Amino acid sequence: MRKLYSTAILCFIAASAVSHAATPCDFKGLAVGDRATPQQIMKRYAISNYVKHAAKHFDDAAFMKRAAKVSLMNAAEEEEWKEGSACDDDSCRIRYGDVSVGSEPVPIPVGVVVFFDASTHQITAIDVTYDNTAWDEVLELLNTKYGNNWREDDTQGVTTDYQTQEYFQSVITVLTHREPGINRASGDAFSIVATSSDRVFLHTTPPVIRAVLEIKLISKKF
Repeated sequence: MRKLYSTAILCFIAASAVSHAATPCDFKGLAVGDRATPQQIMKRYAISNYVKHAAKHFDDAAFMKRAAKVSLMNAAEEEEWKEGSACDDDSCRIRYGDVSVGSEPVPIPVGVVVFFDASTHQITAIDVTYDNTAWDEVLELLNTKYGNNWREDDTQGVTTDYQTQEYFQSVITVLTHREPGINRASGDAFSIVATSSDRVFLHTTPPVIRAVLEIKLISKKF
């Protein structure tokens, strides 16, 4: 009897460990901690047409003139929008709308950036951006996949239109998942954070106010 009792306890502990480690660390099958080349990343998201990202040089007069009007970040994003989905030495960027999530009543368009180590190709973070107006719908999808177990932090934020300098206040919600997971294949831990608004200026490419989900490798270096 004692042996059976001990076995039952061990099985319970093992099951609990598996349950804790079962928090997904992926977006559409590509997981933080995995290793993948740019070609493999884009194939996973069914992106057949993409380019080698060309960084914009700040000595370009037309670019800097646009940056003075809409902000440097917006000007860079406008160039990336024209460029389309692209990869460089340590990241792949999928343009907003080239990937979607959910199915009812219509799929929700998203943008994706996958960051990876240039030498090992280990994926270190996956950022998924979507329209702030889809926050509630996407949260339902997140709860279904990752579990409704978030720490919520709300702060007052100000969003400004860079061109007009008009602004409005809003509550910015940051949800941090309480159960960091483990990539079973690589053994790496990761965190999951969702933010309802990503920055202080309105974007000039869609969506103008962006919510962000970040799945990020927890570094072992200190």
